[in-house]
Amino acid sequence: YLPEKTKAAFFQYFKLALIEFAGCGTAWNDPDSDELQELWVKVMPNEMKDQYSQFGGAIGEMATESLKGWRNSIGEAAITIVDQILDGKNEDERKTFIKEQIKSKDGMRPYYYPENNAELPEGVFQSRIVSETFATHFKIIKNIPDDSRSEAFPEAALVLSIVAINRAFFLSKNGIPPGDFSSDQKAKDLGRQTHQLFAKTPDGEDRISAQTWSKIIAAAQAHVKPQTSSIN
Repeated sequence: YLPEKTKAAFFQYFKLALIEFAGCGTAWNDPDSDELQELWVKVMPNEMKDQYSQFGGAIGEMATESLKGWRNSIGEAAITIVDQILDGKNEDERKTFIKEQIKSKDGMRPYYYPENNAELPEGVFQSRIVSETFATHFKIIKNIPDDSRSEAFPEAALVLSIVAINRAFFLSKNGIPPGDFSSDQKAKDLGRQTHQLFAKTPDGEDRISAQTWSKIIAAAQAHVKPQTSSIN
């Protein structure tokens, strides 16, 4: 177990950095122990930097739990947003709506686009449903100062959001109660396929340009409420 002081510092410094790091990786891959140690040394207070060798096991367990919670919060956000969108529709309308949203054309689905408009490829992953779900990731890491953030694109967090929405539609259509998103095998399999949307083309071109990424992130950030200082 971690000493109390180290445990408090884990939640204060390490957890958000860990989630941001994992958010830029592959959806269901947790950092390995070398990556955890490197991150620990980078973000923890000086007097705790060398504690990883002693407490690596406990830190690893807490890291796994933190990342489970992160994935589950994205899964829950998608369910909430899908419920809001389906609110007021009867069962037939829901089923028709969901079928329309999740039909795939070349791996792309209508709900990826604002107003379902696939004619505007530059709008991809900026629909309300994707932006609001993806915003969950930015809400969690919002206290990381801008200058401490990774320059990598948060591909894993976006893939989790896309898969979570697809799953929320599927669960709703079939009336299945949601379980744990973080351990959902079907979602993991779809995650692997979804990462292909971000792979380079055979010519080495980015499928999603840096410019489009900036728009996707900005659309999600618009759903994150600015921090207001609370007056006690």
